[in-house]
Amino acid sequence: MNKRVIDSKVTIIDESGIPHIMGNVNEQRLHVKYLLDYIHLNFPSINTDNLTVGNVRERFAYQISAFGDIIYFNDMNFGMFYFPNKLTDEQLETLDNIDLGNQKIGICYNLKEVGKNIMFRTIGMDNDYTLKEAIEEYMSGMAVKHHRR
Repeated sequence: MNKRVIDSKVTIIDESGIPHIMGNVNEQRLHVKYLLDYIHLNFPSINTDNLTVGNVRERFAYQISAFGDIIYFNDMNFGMFYFPNKLTDEQLETLDNIDLGNQKIGICYNLKEVGKNIMFRTIGMDNDYTLKEAIEEYMSGMAVKHHRR
């Protein structure tokens, strides 16, 4: 990878496991602006009228995870991953190879739209999880349901 995920503002890992690294964590540009650019570039037929800068991250994460992509928001001291309903082997391989050092992260998964709200389950929101630790907990709970590993 030319750019490191730990230095990015937003990274999207597509179904093929390719990380799309956007921006720098120190930039003032909003995370959602990168996501709007990504959607317009990669999914031009998708109507984004209901996705605006004022939307919360979960709304964007829900939309992008519907495409099967993983989203990573980097807030310097804490990172947040949003997982689609099923991870591919390629995405799992990429996650295994991402070096976030000891950055604390959370994982949101099982995203569902309930009325106007996006609901999800979480790992690592109130704890000091590294990516490796959070992935291990996620896989131990989800392995039987969704994944081949």
